[in-house]
Amino acid sequence: MTDERRQRRDVVANRARIIEAATTVLREQGMTADMRAIATEAGVGIGTLYRHFPTRERLVHEITGLDLSRLASSSLPIDLSAIEALRHFFTHTIDQLASNRSLIDLLAGAEASDVDLERCMDHLSDVGRDALARSEVDRTVAADVTSTDIARQFLALVRIVQILPPDHSGDIAHHIDLVLRGLEHKHPRP
Repeated sequence: MTDERRQRRDVVANRARIIEAATTVLREQGMTADMRAIATEAGVGIGTLYRHFPTRERLVHEITGLDLSRLASSSLPIDLSAIEALRHFFTHTIDQLASNRSLIDLLAGAEASDVDLERCMDHLSDVGRDALARSEVDRTVAADVTSTDIARQFLALVRIVQILPPDHSGDIAHHIDLVLRGLEHKHPRP
């Protein structure tokens, strides 16, 4: 085997180790993770890490881009009322996100002009439109709720997850209930 080919395999292997280490470290520590900790976890020098990913943002985008794609493919379950489908979507998606501090940090701290946040808002608004279309039949979502309201409520839940202490994860269900009560159609009392 030539030295050039061996060197290429080392480059590919180093990149894979960096991505694996960054995935672990960023999921656990979030956006505040130290780049040296990622390099150490990968078993490479900090210079090697920066040769592959010249900025923190490029590394974070490499890692969170896959998770954002998964979020963008999530949808409402078919056989539930609009409000119960939103409950399932919020609960399932927030549970998945809760184990990924970097994605929580990214979504909770993104600027309104950020491309990733814009794509996420578009998808969440699509989910909201689906819920509102379903609610035209089952009348479980309040009439004044918009798809953007639903998307923003989801992002508000992401922010709540970000600020909750790790040992208070049970509070997430309570906050989802609070959000859904605000979105739910109130039937008049007799």
